[in-house]
Amino acid sequence: MSLRTRLILSHNLIVVLCLGIAAVATLLLLQDYRNSYAIARLDDMTIPIYIQARSLAQGETSLEEVWANLEKQAQETGVHILLIDGEGTIVRQVSPGEAFWTQRVKLPSGGLPSDISEPYHGSYVTPKGQSFVFAAYPLAGLFGSRSSSVPEVLVLAVPRQSALALWSELVDPFLWAGLIALAVSVVIAIFFARSLYRPLQRVTRAAGEIARGEYEQEIPVAGPEEVKELALGFNRMANQVKQSQQRLREFVADVSHELRSPLTSIHGFAQAMLDGTAKDSQAQSRAAEIIGDESKRMIRQVDELLELSRIQSGQMQLLREPVDAEKLLRHCQEIFAVRAQEKGLRLRAEIGAVPLVVGDIDHLERVFSNLLDNAIKHTPPEGEVSIALRQSSADFVEVVVADTGPGIPAEDLPRVFERFHQAASEKTGSGLGLAIAREIVRAHGGDIEARSASGTGAEFIVRLPTNLTIL
Repeated sequence: MSLRTRLILSHNLIVVLCLGIAAVATLLLLQDYRNSYAIARLDDMTIPIYIQARSLAQGETSLEEVWANLEKQAQETGVHILLIDGEGTIVRQVSPGEAFWTQRVKLPSGGLPSDISEPYHGSYVTPKGQSFVFAAYPLAGLFGSRSSSVPEVLVLAVPRQSALALWSELVDPFLWAGLIALAVSVVIAIFFARSLYRPLQRVTRAAGEIARGEYEQEIPVAGPEEVKELALGFNRMANQVKQSQQRLREFVADVSHELRSPLTSIHGFAQAMLDGTAKDSQAQSRAAEIIGDESKRMIRQVDELLELSRIQSGQMQLLREPVDAEKLLRHCQEIFAVRAQEKGLRLRAEIGAVPLVVGDIDHLERVFSNLLDNAIKHTPPEGEVSIALRQSSADFVEVVVADTGPGIPAEDLPRVFERFHQAASEKTGSGLGLAIAREIVRAHGGDIEARSASGTGAEFIVRLPTNLTIL
């Protein structure tokens, strides 16, 4: 069963249940009010009869004549009429059908009310179980002694209407109201279900397209708030899948391109050794040396690729501990001071006191070592490499590594942090050092930026957080 059908059926079931509960509640209410309803109906029918009978009696009409009139009223109105004495014994009775009244009628001991607008009301159950409600009116003194059996009370009774009978009178209105409510609910349920299942259908179709390799998927952000959140979440996921697949394709292409060169060299020199092209020992040693160098280069590239992949996928576990950046940069300065001196460079440091940064000291050392290594490598003799440490804002410190080398060409500057990117002048290296450095800095919650103009040197700025509350 589809979601649309389930939503419509469940909505209609709720409407039917509500109508059923309303019907049962109405029936229970009718049970409570049926006596009031029956008495009100009885008064409406019997007060005119009593007034007419009283008028006849006061007009010197005999009891027999009055009774004859009452019999006629009983047949016309369907009211049971009884004349009883002061003790409740039935003197006369007339019924529209069979006479059921055989027992005494219970009357109040204090007498009947004198106000005819508020007669005494009571109930009576016949031996056969039929229930009546009655109204009793006083007749004492109206007929005097003109009859040997003078009644004192006029009783007018009607059968008590059951709650089911009252309910039957309301069946038609309730039925029509229920049918109209059901029809309206079906229409509302269709539109309501449509507003839910159509976005789900779009998500399902888009997910199917992604599974078939069509990653350019985006669903419209519309509908209820929850549906909008679903659409936004799906679009973000689709975009991430698209970017992931793009990175994967670029990664495979880059790896294939970068490994082709050393593999070609290894294959060529190994073939030369096998087919005798490298005949003398010197040529064979040179071939073996090149094979070894290219093998080491491949191993280094693979290791760096795996490390970069672990960083980008979040698998690399970085420590979160206070790091003294001043002490760390002093250590890096000492390591590269000898190399700078051998190349005839000046290594200048402007390291000020700054707050502790948060991070992994080993990985941060790798970042700064990579930047210093690149700076020394690209700076000609008599040039200068500088390290600066300062606090750039309340929550960040800034490390600047600058050189006086040839700088980075403008066309290469936007791509210096890409995998395997090497400037035209580069002859060595894997092209992964700066890419790894950027990922390490980003994993620490910071960022890295390169600035340069051709012929004026290069400058790399690393910003790292100092907020120790994240520990």
